[in-house]
Amino acid sequence: MMLKKIFLIFAVFLVATSAFAADGISEKYDKRGKFYLYKIDLAQLAPRIRPYIVQDGLKTAREVFKENNFDFVINGGFFDPNTAKSVSYVVIDGKKVGTPFESIQMIENLSKEDRVENVLNRSELRIYRHDWKDLYKFDIVNHFAPVPKDYEIVHSLGGGPEIYPEMAILKEGFVKYDETGYPKIQSAHVLKKRARTMLALKGENLYVIIFSNFAPVTLNEAAKKLEKYHFEKIMALDGGPSTSLNWQDKEISCASNNEQRKVKSFLIIQK
Repeated sequence: MMLKKIFLIFAVFLVATSAFAADGISEKYDKRGKFYLYKIDLAQLAPRIRPYIVQDGLKTAREVFKENNFDFVINGGFFDPNTAKSVSYVVIDGKKVGTPFESIQMIENLSKEDRVENVLNRSELRIYRHDWKDLYKFDIVNHFAPVPKDYEIVHSLGGGPEIYPEMAILKEGFVKYDETGYPKIQSAHVLKKRARTMLALKGENLYVIIFSNFAPVTLNEAAKKLEKYHFEKIMALDGGPSTSLNWQDKEISCASNNEQRKVKSFLIIQK
């Protein structure tokens, strides 16, 4: 009987977490599909990690994953579903391919709300390459942050807000309160329970974190739940129905119809 109990405990553990994979990616997940955490070994995979942007229109993570034979795909930053334009900064191979200025209407509205600089200076994942050494550096910083000496920005993917070490929903213009403390403006439902896609850094690893629509969280709740991992930095990407992932035979979708939402940008790992 005791051996049977030990076996059952071990079996449950195997369902909840998988061993480090040969491709440099490991997965830990709640067996009920509420929470997923992917650990990406940067020492092995850094040169193959980059943003991807759909040139015309929008696509699902599944479409991008299969059409390009990528190893790993998650949804990226914010976009305008009406115009299929990016409203987050995206840099690929040193070239800016996405910017908030693609939506002039949004910029005009932000100007009226006195939020332009806050939104333009939102958090982004940066991938630096050393000027003469074959070295990559990953960081989560605000868009106007300086570039480290002897490095250049080879890729970046904007989103936001930063949630650790600072909860930056106010600083990055996701919330604006009135004189009574009531949130009169709220972007990306940051104060509501939603599915979330997040990125974190710790040591030589990049982490992809997903809170699914089976266990939606506010950003403050997400920060609290992630404390035990002791990440160095954490930022959010687009969430809610945009939250989606494809890796091996795993597919995550968080739209109400259980289908992946078509989005503009992604973070991918090439084969």
